Amino acid sequence: MKLPWQKTKEELVEKGAEATSKRTLHGLYRIYAFILGFSLTIFVFYTAFFGVFLPMIQIGIALGVLLALSFLWIPAGKASPRSRPSALDTVCSLLALACGFYTVLNNARFIARIPYYSEILFWDKVVAIILIVLVLEVSRRTVGLAMSIIAGVFIVYAFLGGYMPAMLMHRGFTLNKLVDCLYLTTEGFFGSMTAICAGTLFVFISFGVFLQETGGDKRFMDIALSVAGHKPGGPAKVAVLSSGCMGMISGSTVANVVTTGTLTIPLMKKIGYTPEEAGAVETVASSGGQVTPPIMGTVAFLIADGIGVAYWDVVKVSFLPALLFYLTVWFFVDTKARKKGMRGLAREDLPPLGRSLLTCAPMIVPIVVLCTLLVMKYTPALSAAVCCLLILAMAACYKDSRLSLKQLALAIEKCSISMTSVIGVMACASIIVAIMSKTGFLLKSTSIVMLLGGGKLMGIVLINIVMSYVIGMGLPSASCYIILSALGAPALISLGVTPIAAHLLIFWFTQLAGITPPVCITAFVAAGIAGSSPMKTGFTALEMGSTFYLVPFLFLFTPLVNGTPAEMVVTALITALAFYMMVSCIENYLYGAFTPLLRVLCGLTSVCLFFASFTTTSLQTSILMSVAGIAASLAIGFYQKRRASRSVA
Repeated sequence: MKLPWQKTKEELVEKGAEATSKRTLHGLYRIYAFILGFSLTIFVFYTAFFGVFLPMIQIGIALGVLLALSFLWIPAGKASPRSRPSALDTVCSLLALACGFYTVLNNARFIARIPYYSEILFWDKVVAIILIVLVLEVSRRTVGLAMSIIAGVFIVYAFLGGYMPAMLMHRGFTLNKLVDCLYLTTEGFFGSMTAICAGTLFVFISFGVFLQETGGDKRFMDIALSVAGHKPGGPAKVAVLSSGCMGMISGSTVANVVTTGTLTIPLMKKIGYTPEEAGAVETVASSGGQVTPPIMGTVAFLIADGIGVAYWDVVKVSFLPALLFYLTVWFFVDTKARKKGMRGLAREDLPPLGRSLLTCAPMIVPIVVLCTLLVMKYTPALSAAVCCLLILAMAACYKDSRLSLKQLALAIEKCSISMTSVIGVMACASIIVAIMSKTGFLLKSTSIVMLLGGGKLMGIVLINIVMSYVIGMGLPSASCYIILSALGAPALISLGVTPIAAHLLIFWFTQLAGITPPVCITAFVAAGIAGSSPMKTGFTALEMGSTFYLVPFLFLFTPLVNGTPAEMVVTALITALAFYMMVSCIENYLYGAFTPLLRVLCGLTSVCLFFASFTTTSLQTSILMSVAGIAASLAIGFYQKRRASRSVA
């Protein structure tokens, strides 16, 4: 049996393609799927503008239709037909619609009943069981077995609570109690996570769909080429910019690598980056898109909902950490380029910046308007819905981005299709969180994590790192975050960490599995495109993405997310210098190679600057460390530049 890092190039590229593959439907199936997808998008946008319905109506419609679409578009496996759904898929699709229809029809009765006391009808149980089975299967098809197995384990745990060890014991569920918990109340399928899917998240994913359908990916690439293509190591810097921009709206690092890496990786190899370096740059840049505002994949909505703050409150404190991350990646690619004497692309081969900005207006203006509306405290769903219409209106002004009526209808349908990759895992997460809450597991998990971490903050952080890496091997970052935020965040908060810092820390750690060997699937896919060693690409990506490990500590011990604006900016500036010196030390280059002693001094300077902003030190010590670090950085840079000048002379 081959290990994950022994896959061939073809298998790795195929793995990346599977992340975005859907069936190609024809005939009546295509008409049926189009009606469902188009209608659901119109329904969700209507509620974004005019207000949502009651949870069991809003979510019942969205859940039923999205599950039905999932069985139509997503194959069950490699043997499943690709041009049409199988007979079983058709039955499952119709059952999903029937469940949604039944829920909407019985909404008034569900609201009027007393949870865990009123009578449960036979068909209530049947529909609940069918929904559980359909959700587990859709989750398996979209993200693999891991999430379905975890949800299944929690369902078993709900029934066998009386047979568990003392720390995990509870009274145990009956079938009626499970149906009440997951279906007849707003704790399970009709809870906050599926509500996000049926509203805010749906509209934001539609925002990304409309950007892509009107040529947003090409426009991102044009701006990146205009800004950085001519600089040393230009294609790598283009990858950093374009992959970061696309990654924040795509929601999938693997899909982002497949989309942008096919262009940037060959260009990087052409100008002198090794295949491993080219694959690693694309891997890290694509992964960073998940932590980049204003969209941040899908997790920003979950963080805001989980800690009870406005979506913009999460976004605004995430700008500086994301900037630090991409600055560090930029430092790496720039230092490698100068070290190897690379040049950028010829200016005559690049689009002029002015023309790129002008043609990119349909992409840039809606993003700016989106941020403005969020700052003005409009709801995220309404803000994104307005900007979706703005994208279409502005795209109509440009011939190359204008959508025909047919293209517009298909783009509207695609908004619903894109949600099929999310709904299964979010509904599974709803099962897990509801059972955790009802069995008391959420409270017990805090004690368990505290025990494993020795009751110390650093011990609990280490536990979260390990859990993020292990769970992240089999789950996308959103699913990994949902589980870890329930397990690890309460323990951090109980030790005095602010809720937003605790949740951001866990979110950043969920990105580790994609870049950390031996199971780093994002790096494997990039290696398949680059024709490089997957393991070497993974270790190179780990080096370039080291800030995924370092930045979360800034959330805990510095004012980066909890301080005043001035404190946050000063912290970011000092840390940026620390990361620059760290990169210089790792690459052994700053205007030239270091002497061994100077390289050690450069590393110590980086450490000194990194700890300078920590609130665990006194103010006087922090100021002293900052001044000493800045002075040492300037001295090292001046000395290295003098050495380089003398060697040239």
